[in-house]
Amino acid sequence: MKGSLRNKSVIIIIISAVILCGAMIISSYRIVSNLIDSDYKAKARDLSETLAVSIDAEAAGRVRKAVEDIYNSTENRVGSEEWGSDAWNEYQALFSEVEESDDFKALKEELTKIQDVNEVDCVYLTYVDVPTKSFIYLVDAAHEEPCPPGCFDPIYDINKQVLTRPEVGFPPYVTNTDEYGWLVTAAAPVYDKDGNVIAYTATDISMNDIKAYERRALATLILLEVALAFVIAFLVIRAISRSIIKPINELTDAAAGFYREESTHHSSFSSLDIKTGDEIESLSESMKQMERDINDNIANILALTDELDESRGEAILLNELAKKDALTGVRNKLAYDEETRKLEKELADGETKIGLALFDLDDLKKINDTYGHEKGDVAIRLLAANICRVYAHSPVFRVGGDEFVAVLKGGDYERAEELREEFQNALADLRNDPALDPWERISASEGLARFDAVRDRGVDDLFRHADNDMYVRKRAAKGYQQGL
Repeated sequence: MKGSLRNKSVIIIIISAVILCGAMIISSYRIVSNLIDSDYKAKARDLSETLAVSIDAEAAGRVRKAVEDIYNSTENRVGSEEWGSDAWNEYQALFSEVEESDDFKALKEELTKIQDVNEVDCVYLTYVDVPTKSFIYLVDAAHEEPCPPGCFDPIYDINKQVLTRPEVGFPPYVTNTDEYGWLVTAAAPVYDKDGNVIAYTATDISMNDIKAYERRALATLILLEVALAFVIAFLVIRAISRSIIKPINELTDAAAGFYREESTHHSSFSSLDIKTGDEIESLSESMKQMERDINDNIANILALTDELDESRGEAILLNELAKKDALTGVRNKLAYDEETRKLEKELADGETKIGLALFDLDDLKKINDTYGHEKGDVAIRLLAANICRVYAHSPVFRVGGDEFVAVLKGGDYERAEELREEFQNALADLRNDPALDPWERISASEGLARFDAVRDRGVDDLFRHADNDMYVRKRAAKGYQQGL
């Protein structure tokens, strides 16, 4: 290259500056973009896996069978690419009864709640039809234009392994389409009681906003590159010396190291100690400041992500605290109402081995009047502790001032009478313990009822019969005491 050393140096330095800035811009953009993509993929994967283990697998299996039977018996299937056409509407009408089923409605309600709580674009339930290499929608919780049951799309090449290995599901992947823009999707397998994959819970999260932010950040970095290039050219034109070679090499090495760093914090430039007293030192400080600015931007993005995660965690904690009784630590009336709704659904699904045990502390008013309300609280807590100890495998709820309910299933359901006797023996031990204070020698009435499909129409009837049993025993106990 012909020309003066000054001009050569100016050209070389400008090229080096562009390379340095370009390397920093590319590496920073790629690192931040990969971190964001990884975070969104993790959220989609985690939510899909959580849905897969929490959703009612039996209901999902029934909905799948209903959709699969119609799908397999239909020759003229119409895919989602013909959405809204007459043929599409005629095909989808075949699945109208599925949408009216209780299983479909219950699954959609559950998916909608989880979707809204987690503030994602869409969660849905699908299954894979291997012969047609398609995934068929079962339940879609999207608020706008949800895919109806029976709607199907082809399996993308990226997910082809699910056809031979259903347990892998749909690992998180990012797509960019004209219809939906940037979208991260993941799906996890749902297993039936025999360990077979019957469906997939999927999550879609829009990345349009964050990708727009990335583009703005890239534009800012490009402008910064141009500005730095002019500054470097101006500095080099004023003073060229042989001493610039070594600092430039150091800066080049730092840029290459910056590009290779995969952590969220970079220190390639901050580790340099260039004290030339000229424009090269200024360039070094500019690069350090850029590195600090980039690190700050990355830290701000990660901090925002952490705040969002913390807010979700706080919401979950508040929800749990709202269902916990402050005095005894057991579940409260709000939790019991929620449990009642679950029991009603179980009864509707044919599960009838459900029982209720009701408890009522005796002489609470007498304890409060004689020893004070603080001692009454002690008696209530003592009663709750003994209920929880005896009925260790059943959820216990405080539904009134001194009233408690235990929901009996499984072993506790089968051993209900034995547990009632064990509970009364435990209270008898308290009453006969001379070392205890009077308010600790408590007694309580207990009522027990098992669901009877002929007698009971629901949980309210079951509760009423348990309550009647409790008061029959309470009156009998008082009559016995008066007879003594």
